[in-house]
Amino acid sequence: MDCQTGRGTDLSTSPVPIHRLEFGLEWPPWTAAAYLVATDDPVLVDAGVPGDEGEAELRDGLAEYGYDPADVGHVVLTHPHSDHLGQVPTLREAGARVVAARPTRERLRRDPDDLAAAVERVCRGVGLPDGEIPDQIDRALDSLRRNRRLLDPDGIDHAFAFGESFEAGGLAFDPVHTPGHQADHASFAVGVGGEDLLFSGDALVATFRAAALNVGFDDGAYGAVDDFYAGYDRLDGREFDRVFPGHGPVFEDAAGALADSRADLDSLLAGTLDAVRAVGPASPYDLTRERVGEYEHLARLFDTVGALGALERRGRVERVDSGAEGDDGPRRYRVRPAGEE
Repeated sequence: MDCQTGRGTDLSTSPVPIHRLEFGLEWPPWTAAAYLVATDDPVLVDAGVPGDEGEAELRDGLAEYGYDPADVGHVVLTHPHSDHLGQVPTLREAGARVVAARPTRERLRRDPDDLAAAVERVCRGVGLPDGEIPDQIDRALDSLRRNRRLLDPDGIDHAFAFGESFEAGGLAFDPVHTPGHQADHASFAVGVGGEDLLFSGDALVATFRAAALNVGFDDGAYGAVDDFYAGYDRLDGREFDRVFPGHGPVFEDAAGALADSRADLDSLLAGTLDAVRAVGPASPYDLTRERVGEYEHLARLFDTVGALGALERRGRVERVDSGAEGDDGPRRYRVRPAGEE
């Protein structure tokens, strides 16, 4: 198996080949992966990027191994981000059965007005400048509309519950709830040809930790980092022969990747606490600038927001704004006074 490039990935010890399809991205890490499990009724785990170029990459990637979209029996989705569900319409039109988490289906049915109100409330609490808030509301609504277009909630053929296995392509898929990067994220433990495999999406990547986007600027944003830890706990102690991530190379050392990812979260908490010590009381927006300087990607801010929620629950920081319901000002955090940390 070519675990470095990921191209043409086959399980050499298994009678069931697993082929990796790659899709180009316009942002780091520059590629996203989907995996064709070539049983008699083939399963595609994730579905690449949207658009004509994504469709061409899907067709070319399948053709490299002698398949076309009509041969795919099932498309099983780790999470509703566009670089992982982009070609669901193509596959569904070709006859594939679509499988996604039950909470994903409910999230896609979110009332847009309710989402807009929540995004505005969270953005104000984060301390985002007033002029930037309308853009974030539009961005969230655009994302909801796009995801509904790519993954029609009424077009999900099986909406699985976490903790309940399901069958696809003659294989038993065990969905493990691994949130943090996305609130409904599923990793799939699957036994294939005598090996225990994990399709980890963006929850576990060997070369980096995906950002704590979780719900974006929505209610629950401050739970992102603790959700990441909880997902890692669900994977901890399970042994996998191979891990197939949504980005980066296929790898074997799941325990090592978990340890590295936890260490990265620990470092995020420590850096955020240092920022609070240095400039608190301060908003999440200002603390992010203290923690990382000028930043281009909101992922840095989402990481800070999730870290502050985790630190507050651990009693390391506290809010000094009123915190009252209906308070539309920014949250401001300080280190708990000496003797109270």
